[in-house]
Amino acid sequence: MSELDRAESADGVISMWVADPAFPTDRRIVDAFNFAVDSGCTHYFPAKGFDELVLPKAIAAFYGEDRGLELDPADEVCITHGAQEALSLSIQAAMKPGDEMIVPQPTYNALIEKLEIFGVRPVLVPLLESEGWRLDTDAVRAAISERTRMVYVCNPNNPTGTVLGRKDVDALSGILREEERLSLLLDECYSRILFDGAGFAPFPSDDEELRGRTFLVNSFSKAYAMTGWRLGYVVTDKARADAIKRLSFELNGGVSYPIQYAGARALNDCASFVSSMVEELDRRRRAMIRGLSELEDVRFEPPSAGFEVFPDFSAYSRDSVALCARLLRDARVRTMPGVKYGPSGEGHLRLVFCAEGGERIEEGLTRIRGCLSRR
Repeated sequence: MSELDRAESADGVISMWVADPAFPTDRRIVDAFNFAVDSGCTHYFPAKGFDELVLPKAIAAFYGEDRGLELDPADEVCITHGAQEALSLSIQAAMKPGDEMIVPQPTYNALIEKLEIFGVRPVLVPLLESEGWRLDTDAVRAAISERTRMVYVCNPNNPTGTVLGRKDVDALSGILREEERLSLLLDECYSRILFDGAGFAPFPSDDEELRGRTFLVNSFSKAYAMTGWRLGYVVTDKARADAIKRLSFELNGGVSYPIQYAGARALNDCASFVSSMVEELDRRRRAMIRGLSELEDVRFEPPSAGFEVFPDFSAYSRDSVALCARLLRDARVRTMPGVKYGPSGEGHLRLVFCAEGGERIEEGLTRIRGCLSRR
């Protein structure tokens, strides 16, 4: 549990808002970091005897085993300060002010906020809520203009917890093949947190040209409970990777080597940690589903991945910001307003099940039920 959540718990507030997994980072990861520091990796470059590409090699090996991708760790993998920087650098490397990005939503709210900073216009298209928040590839195609340069996809989706099926992946890949000027910004931060046998359909790895226009972003924050370590990466082709690396070097000089060394240990040795955390998250997810099912007039799609569920509370209020404030004031439960994730999210709330244990989740939903019953 984070310090913020501990403070909230002491104050009686149940946290269902921040997607920070309340699990300690695996001890093996911490030990790897300490070993690198104790061995002298506290300057600009790794100490003698350490491989400067240790993390890019571990990432390349992971994708080789997991997806059959053949990656050059030196030329196609960029290490970043979390997925936040990975997204920002990818946008800067591929786009300029005045360009447009197609953004299916609801989606990760920080991505939408970034675009304004970079002068990029988001073209928002709704996901199909009536079909379990499926990607509307017809809407994506219709939104393409002369200024469109990139399509963003969050898969698995934050905040809905849904996973793209093979049909949607293939349809979007077809659009990108037709529109050769477009790049794909692919956010896969929840790709290892899957439930109920959900199948994760990666974008095609056998199309070299399409791969070359894809910025695959991932992070260690979610799967390894490393949110505070600020470690992520981008996988893309050499030309785009070179642009990202130049930007990264000028902005911050790169990610500290001990943190990269710890990330390599995570990928190489901590699959069992991921599995055990997902098992516990699934127990909490089921507690969330049971509690939501008891709320009158609240509709939701059970999440197949990630930490979040995105129920529709519009029977009680179309103003999700006001409803969040009311639940915090009257039920002592902190949630996130759905409108933060795009206009299609209005009337919804995002509830996370990673920051509290099962009993606290049940108690939170009992409080919400009591609060709503007094409408």
